[in-house]
Amino acid sequence: MTYGASILIGLGILLLAAFLLSQRAGDYRNRSFYRALYTTNAFELILLGWRLLGKPGSLIITRVIGIGYALTHPATIRAVRANIALLDPRRATFATACRLFINQAECFSNYGLLAMKEPSAVMEMLGKKEGFEHLQSAHLAGKGCLLLTGHLGFFELGGLVMREMGFPITALTLPEPSAELTQWRADFRARWGVQTIVVGKDDFSVVEIVRALGQGAFIALLIDRPYDGKGIPVPLPHGEILFSTAPALIALLAHASIIPVGVIQQPDGKYQIEAHPAIEPQWLPEGREATLEHYTRQIATSLIPLFARAPDQWYHFSPLAVITETTGCQASHH
Repeated sequence: MTYGASILIGLGILLLAAFLLSQRAGDYRNRSFYRALYTTNAFELILLGWRLLGKPGSLIITRVIGIGYALTHPATIRAVRANIALLDPRRATFATACRLFINQAECFSNYGLLAMKEPSAVMEMLGKKEGFEHLQSAHLAGKGCLLLTGHLGFFELGGLVMREMGFPITALTLPEPSAELTQWRADFRARWGVQTIVVGKDDFSVVEIVRALGQGAFIALLIDRPYDGKGIPVPLPHGEILFSTAPALIALLAHASIIPVGVIQQPDGKYQIEAHPAIEPQWLPEGREATLEHYTRQIATSLIPLFARAPDQWYHFSPLAVITETTGCQASHH
């Protein structure tokens, strides 16, 4: 298939996006574009695109999808710009918001690269590696460790990298929109030896997490979108958002350390992986809530500068800002 044909396919997808414009109101997860594209079939099409077109053709299609979504979902663009403004109002432009959609689409395209190449070859995607001594220290001590990040950059790549470097890695994830997609992504990670624990609403998943940490596993999870919409406000340069307190609680129960990490795309297209010094939670005399708040804010202090460094790779599509009591109720978090 020629590049011209791939461009025509991409334009067709863009027209489909325009057709779905009337469905843009409300939560982005309820919109037709999202429900049509964020499925097992869509990920399989990405892999098929890689087989037929290679990386250049696949990127054309996914970039057109990203632009198409941005141009046909103005409410989501406004939410993205508001979230970026929490980090840096000067960068909260329409162009930066569009770039975020394109970057997200490229991350999905990279699933094809992960599937088509051997894990050792995928390591060529890496750029700078900073702070790996913190990971090595935890591994040599035989301790379980929580690797905390946000919806930032190509965080799925981090799991493969950790496994290739000899770290026993497990991904902690929320259920996807369908059980089929949850299983598909778990199976995809398993290709390179990354296990998946799906967080449920019962206590079993917590028991499973604590047991894995006790066996020395490294568990990767996201903190900047609380599962149940509850958390504590943490300061950003220009506002506040909620961070989940669950990681701090799990670390306390498992006597595990926490290492904040980030996977951010560099200007040359490669991905920088950065690990920060370990946080060692201990129960404070002030009590449970004070302890969770203290360590959650400590985690935020480490991670938020990473978000601020690459706001166009910080993937949130609903408003995150916490509204103070003087101005109204707390904002919705998705």
